Amino acid sequence: MEDILSREEKLVRAFRALCSRYGYRPYRMSKFEEYDLYADNRGLLPPGGVITFTDTNGRLMALKPDVTLSIAKNLTPPPGGSVRVYYDESVYRAPDRQLGFQEITQAGLEYLGEVDAYAVGEAAAIARAALDAIEPGGVLDITHMGYINGLIDAVGAPARAAAEIMRAVSQRNAHGVRAVCAAAGISGAPVERLCRAVGLYGPLRENLPALAELSVNAATERAVGELTELAGVLDAFGALEGVNLDLAIAGDGDYYDGVVFKGYVPGVPSAVLSGGRYDKVLERLGKSGGAVGFALYLNLLERLYDDDAAGYDADVLLITGDAPPHIAARAAREITAAGYSVRAERSGGRCRCRRRARIDEAGEVEYLD
Repeated sequence: MEDILSREEKLVRAFRALCSRYGYRPYRMSKFEEYDLYADNRGLLPPGGVITFTDTNGRLMALKPDVTLSIAKNLTPPPGGSVRVYYDESVYRAPDRQLGFQEITQAGLEYLGEVDAYAVGEAAAIARAALDAIEPGGVLDITHMGYINGLIDAVGAPARAAAEIMRAVSQRNAHGVRAVCAAAGISGAPVERLCRAVGLYGPLRENLPALAELSVNAATERAVGELTELAGVLDAFGALEGVNLDLAIAGDGDYYDGVVFKGYVPGVPSAVLSGGRYDKVLERLGKSGGAVGFALYLNLLERLYDDDAAGYDADVLLITGDAPPHIAARAAREITAAGYSVRAERSGGRCRCRRRARIDEAGEVEYLD
């Protein structure tokens, strides 16, 4: 059975097993949500419009453009406890207006409730393991929104300039940071400290001393403490290798408010995984507690799975010739019982199969290669 699964199906199966190992339960949701959920929280949605329609009861509905928002709305953890779920779902967005709306497949997990260092570390460790399941050699880049925001606050830039500084930080552009600050009449040690931080990239634990040295206020101190705890938890999980600090990750400030991470694998130029802590989302929905999770973008893995896209119609092409239908059916059943997929054709045709077989004069399956 394993041989007939596509690489994506195998990945989703492995991801489900990984999440189940840590007490996460499967969660299925409707393809639809009431449109008001998205209209009231547009600032939390990824780029792209929303497909709407009116249902039979006259309600304005939407094909869901985001999974996390739906889970945060529909699940409430018990007092002092947590809700842990994983999913594989489709969302519908138009990230590129020229290409129109697309169905985007995702798998991910969400932890809602009492979020501590263990919960964040567990989510990050599962994310790191998910990257290994996709392709060896992946990396998980981590930042903390509190740290970079603390450094920008110390610069003392007005709101508009601060947003431009954040954009320059996300591009790892120290020159751009200086230019924006100079235009706002700001210079000195806080600016240079921020520029030094922009260049930090590499193994998380090795860069913690540099983070501590550049820390300037309570926000950055708290972030250093949380990242240090995270490194310890990841190390205990055996998941610290391939985890890097990258302060250039600019998570959405309206969405994320703590640790943020992105995952990369060889052969794909953009992040295939993103997540982090998003307590602000629960707050916007009128709920208390914390939240951490991530999404794995399965549609971005297509280039890794070209062997499936250009692969085989079946494992075995069964050439039935003039064999009676019941003999052909018995032969096909024999092949599938052995764990292979089969395509039965009278003469072969234009089929792409790993092996060819025919039905001999005795009605038995004879493999030709």
